[in-house]
Amino acid sequence: MEFWKINGNGNDFITLDMLAAQKPAHELAELARRLCRRRASVGADGLLIVEPSASAHFRMRLFNADGSEAEMCGNGARCIARFAYERGAAPAEMTFETLAGAMRARVDGNFVEIDLGEQSFAPDWIDRPLTMDGAAFRSCFLWVGVPHLVLFAPEDLSRDDCRRIGRAFRHDASLFPQGCNVNFARPVGRGELTAVTYERGVEDLTDSCGTGGVAAALSASLLFGMDGPIEVHNPGGTNRVAFERLDGRRFRAALGGNTAVVAKGELGPDA
Repeated sequence: MEFWKINGNGNDFITLDMLAAQKPAHELAELARRLCRRRASVGADGLLIVEPSASAHFRMRLFNADGSEAEMCGNGARCIARFAYERGAAPAEMTFETLAGAMRARVDGNFVEIDLGEQSFAPDWIDRPLTMDGAAFRSCFLWVGVPHLVLFAPEDLSRDDCRRIGRAFRHDASLFPQGCNVNFARPVGRGELTAVTYERGVEDLTDSCGTGGVAAALSASLLFGMDGPIEVHNPGGTNRVAFERLDGRRFRAALGGNTAVVAKGELGPDA
């Protein structure tokens, strides 16, 4: 089976074309668990699948490294759009299905932008104070296809701190019954943020999270009055979040950034 390895600012995916031969979800989940093992197999944050669609150019499915199926992923959506375009499955301006709804994307070389449509905050989750292990945060929570908690701390945290605190909030069922992604964000200049994300399903910090960057940018607009577009600097690179504020807690947002096709090959039987 042919695969492409693609990353969006370091958020990496194994991508497979299954337009002609679909597999059931339990087989795809097991395939993701096997293929995403780093050092033991190809290794990735997730597995992207292109399937046929009756209403769009194709259907996107994403399985995390632990085998769970995610509703959406910003960087994954950007990577699969480039894959579909370069393989001739979709034009440069395309639409595709996800579990979170239809997405529109535009491919321009290695730069890919997706229109995420309307995003809104829960009214009781705007600038909510939270504490964990003695650290105090200003927080926001919203769904950007998937659930995101955004935390702003008064000072920088180490990666070990982010990993420990992110894991604790991700598994706090009293606050987040479905779990959540946890983003540690910090304004660093006019129109710029740093962000690192503990991702549900990967169960670790990742080098980039597209939907997490959108959640962080929109939260920064509410809490700090930052105007768009906002550049979100992740450990793996920078994404650009453009947005329009519709009212006190609703936005329209788009996510753009670079993608990189790093490998193409055949999956071996031991993968």
